[in-house]
Amino acid sequence: MMKSKIEVDWKVPDFVKAFQSDASLKILNNFVDEQPRDLFTITNRKFSLVNQIHSNKVIQIYKNDHHFTCDGIFTYEPNVIVSVRTADCIPLLLSNEQGSFVAAIHCGWRGLSEGIIQETLEKIKINCEDIIAWIGPGISQQYFETDRDVYDFFNKKYNFLTKHFIYKNNKFYTDLVGITASLLKYHGVKKIFGNSISQNYCTFSDDFLFSHRQNKTPYRLISMAWIDL
Repeated sequence: MMKSKIEVDWKVPDFVKAFQSDASLKILNNFVDEQPRDLFTITNRKFSLVNQIHSNKVIQIYKNDHHFTCDGIFTYEPNVIVSVRTADCIPLLLSNEQGSFVAAIHCGWRGLSEGIIQETLEKIKINCEDIIAWIGPGISQQYFETDRDVYDFFNKKYNFLTKHFIYKNNKFYTDLVGITASLLKYHGVKKIFGNSISQNYCTFSDDFLFSHRQNKTPYRLISMAWIDL
């Protein structure tokens, strides 16, 4: 498998595999029909591509090499790869102690405020206490400046999340990583690893990651998981 500066350090069975890229692997945001050769070398198989639309739409997949329009995918099938691409939003990977499923979720502020984590957990239908989550690299709060409408979206549906906003100079600074972790805990997921917990990454400030907000890069990080049986 290719090397990356970021380890997916969750505590899952050995046959559950995961990979988080860094900037050494240049994945274009809009690649669709032809998968980069480097991605194939990671998994030795093609995999499904997600056209991400900043929604709460979640789809179950059954085999590789298909295209879907959604922001979350999951599977119970072995050797079927789930993945999302990010460059400031939060990638979230899920599995469980039994390794019976894997999921990948694109967690932007809109998807989070519209309940994509809850939607995924409800569709997976697995006891949340058994679920293991890994939060990948995203933009940190000090660099994620947003308008009032973002705060209002969260305050309307999840008012306990307003603690993840700082108001300064007529702008709100939003902690997407903190929101992701708080929503997981709120829905009963207790085993959480990765960014801000066992690791600390920021796509905006770490030069080995990609940040769309910093420089409008066309490249994306990719986060993937699969049951290798």
